Amino acid sequence: MPAVRADGPSFDRRAGFAFVGREGELRSLMVALREGPAVVFVEGASGIGKSRLLQEAEHRIRAAGTPVLRGACHPLREPLPFGPVVDALRDGWSHFGPEARFGPSTAVLAAYLPELADRLPATGPDMGLDPEGSRGQRLMRAVHQVLGALGPAVLMVEDVHWADDATRDLLLLLARNPPGRLRLVLTYRARDLPGSGSVLGSPYRRPIGVGGTEMILRPLSQAQVRELAASAIGPAATGSLCRALYERSGGIPIAAEEDLLVLAGHVTRGGGALQILEDALVPRALQEAVNSRIEPLGADATTVVQAAAVLAVPAGEELLAAVAAMDEDQAGQALIAALEADVLVEKGSGRYGFHHVLARRAVYDQIPGPRRRRLHARAAEALEWQDPPALVQVAHHIGRLGDTAAWLPRALAAADHAFALGDDGVAAELLGQLLAEPTLPPDDRTRAALALGTIAAFRTDPAASVATLRRIVADPALPTGIRGEMRFNLIRILTNTDAYWEDLAELRQAIAELETRPATAASAMATLSFCSAMSERGDTVAEDLALMDRAERLAAGTGDTLTLADVLATRIGLLEIIGDPRGRELLKELPLRATDRDILRHCARALHNAAYYEMSRGCDQTAHELLGEAEELGRHTDSEILELGCRAIRLGLDVVSGHWAGLDRRIEATLSESAEDSTIRLALTAAAAILDTAGGRWLQARTRLTPLTTAANADIGPMAISMLARLDMLEDDAPAAWQRIQPVVVARRRKGLWAQTLDLVPTAVQAALACGRRDEAHRITDDAEHGIQGLNAPGVAAGASWCRGLLAADTDPEGALTHLERARIQYDAIGRAPTVARVVEQSGLLALAHNPGRATRDLHHALDTFTRLGATADAARCQRALRDNGLPRLTPRSRRSYGTDLSPREQEVAQLLAGGSTNQQIARSLALSPRTVEHHVASVLKKLSVTRDRVQETLDTDS
Repeated sequence: MPAVRADGPSFDRRAGFAFVGREGELRSLMVALREGPAVVFVEGASGIGKSRLLQEAEHRIRAAGTPVLRGACHPLREPLPFGPVVDALRDGWSHFGPEARFGPSTAVLAAYLPELADRLPATGPDMGLDPEGSRGQRLMRAVHQVLGALGPAVLMVEDVHWADDATRDLLLLLARNPPGRLRLVLTYRARDLPGSGSVLGSPYRRPIGVGGTEMILRPLSQAQVRELAASAIGPAATGSLCRALYERSGGIPIAAEEDLLVLAGHVTRGGGALQILEDALVPRALQEAVNSRIEPLGADATTVVQAAAVLAVPAGEELLAAVAAMDEDQAGQALIAALEADVLVEKGSGRYGFHHVLARRAVYDQIPGPRRRRLHARAAEALEWQDPPALVQVAHHIGRLGDTAAWLPRALAAADHAFALGDDGVAAELLGQLLAEPTLPPDDRTRAALALGTIAAFRTDPAASVATLRRIVADPALPTGIRGEMRFNLIRILTNTDAYWEDLAELRQAIAELETRPATAASAMATLSFCSAMSERGDTVAEDLALMDRAERLAAGTGDTLTLADVLATRIGLLEIIGDPRGRELLKELPLRATDRDILRHCARALHNAAYYEMSRGCDQTAHELLGEAEELGRHTDSEILELGCRAIRLGLDVVSGHWAGLDRRIEATLSESAEDSTIRLALTAAAAILDTAGGRWLQARTRLTPLTTAANADIGPMAISMLARLDMLEDDAPAAWQRIQPVVVARRRKGLWAQTLDLVPTAVQAALACGRRDEAHRITDDAEHGIQGLNAPGVAAGASWCRGLLAADTDPEGALTHLERARIQYDAIGRAPTVARVVEQSGLLALAHNPGRATRDLHHALDTFTRLGATADAARCQRALRDNGLPRLTPRSRRSYGTDLSPREQEVAQLLAGGSTNQQIARSLALSPRTVEHHVASVLKKLSVTRDRVQETLDTDS
């Protein structure tokens, strides 16, 4: 089934969700059903995905030409002997071909299978319809024979826990003595099995010669819920939203899908999406399922369940008894009844709660208001008497009583406690609630706002905090110094989470407002220096360094250790952007032995930024070393954004080094955790576009890159422009490439910043040369070489060598090859296999005219690397160069027939078709003639039996 995309209000709930988290179970099921006879048992709770698993298996089995019959048991049914199996036979009667033969004993089924009545023997006079006794036995034998006449087939029966005794007996017969090569698949819920708990009513041991397996479906993991959400609502599936989805659903797919259906028509992000979830009603089907389990309970057990719903977190017997106002024995018996009914479950040693948040909500929403207030009041009282008191929970219950005066001091105490313990998530939630309360005293409002700003700067999805702080900063009654500090906190959040933000004027305004707060002013001044260097429209590098010197002197005058750590970390980041070796030296001065979490967070930030910019300059080994330190310190200080940023850098290192196996899936998974428009998301998007470009998915790469070109970040924006210019060159549009990249070159000259964006210089030089701008190409190369003198920028140095080779190609071929060989060695030392291959390819193309042997060797070297990486388009260029110039293959190409399967080339064509490429675009990507592409496209569509616009759907289904 194709993945659902909800990119707007046109989301179609009937299309289904992506198949997520059951790939291993599907493989096991398909292996078990490969040959018959076989019996497979699939156990799982309601809504866990049993039916979806069978649906996916059915699609593949049918595609292989094997008949599939499906039936289901129901809690209420009309009297029909062996109803689920008979229903399956009636629905699948068309599978019986004209050659099918039925024995005399099958005549008894004529009344139940009218679709086959004309082919069954005449009914005898002693054939009754009672399924009991001998007549029931005859019906069972008849069904057995009819299934045998079907030949190799799969019979799926769902919800066997609801099967009547006669159906259970039939299924036991089929399992012990499968007719022909029948594969039997049975799903059930273990808790709802009657009697002894046996699926088939009697103990079952698989006979000799009968294959199969048994599996239990577990809830989805948090990562799998995130994947499900990303398939349904795309970029709106932020990290915090996916965590909320997981907590609400407990990993139960149907619960998560119901929430996603609510969200799909209101695709939004941040606090808006979370608020939609919070306000969403419990799905009707889930509400009914929970009610059906509570109704048979007695009054005491129902009260304990309601107490658990009000407490909202797993609780022990003593606390449940106190909230339910029962003695321990009475509460203990009631708790046992609730556990046996599967309404409550043990969530840890001696603590009890619900399967998931939605089940709790289903109970909570049904509690009458007066009773709910009494339960909350008793909960608050019991929790306040605990040692230590559960401050956050007490504040929650007092808040539910609507007593604002009593709630405010408790919420403030709870927020302070959470902040002191480093629980930023809880602290931020409480602070947001406090700031939304109009009666909060001004001093407390200021304190809460400053704390929220400090916390939000280190979180991955602070959209709600940004909105709150903007409202506070706009308050005209706010003292100037306080406004400056809050404005600066707000800007810090934006610099972390909004790659398009570059309002340097607002940052200067914050510095002016902080005149009476020198410590914060020093931090703001350092941040302005860093942000200016990051912006194409900022000051020159020399001016940025001068401003950083002023910030450092101001910080030193305060003597504040936190400010000193903050400014030091920002200074390291600035020097690393430039490539100044002093950045590495200053890393040794970081106060890594500090015990203050905020100081250590600044240290982690410095290490993270240094790792990123070392990678950006081609110092990959140093980046790896710093990244390990940053990851450890990010985890130690609970900094969500730094942890996620470190993961993104590691993925970036894998991209540039050529470790591409499974990389596209890892990038997409991390993308789903990043906030919209954040620097992390944009960097990951650029990484994905690199893979798209190498794979020939140029249209998809352009779609990813175009929004990135306006990013304020001095690395990401130019990187995206450079990559788009390279795509222009690949599509033989050099004027477009030069027009696109020339303004970036001008900006680099103005700022004097050449150490970043490694591919910028080679791409600009190639575009300039292709447009006949040789003088400009020389100037760009000279500027880059001069701009990195004395800096750590091995990647740019390698690019300059590459450019020297390009410049000498027409006048001094041997000298050009020498420059290219130097570039190859430099890139190889860095460890950038994909770029090495591109340089070697260039060398091979240059050697074609005067050194065919070297050309053959170099082109094959590049071809082998591109093939290993899966760089389809790059490999195709080398193949075409070899083919067009009559150069020999180092290994003979073997031909084989792929029959109805797609050949490797056809698979490449299919992937490009799925991405929306035209025949002409495919021809360019794969370096093929248009006629050859037409042949491959026709073959792909024929083998897949689809039209052009359905290729993606077919590939999703078969993947």
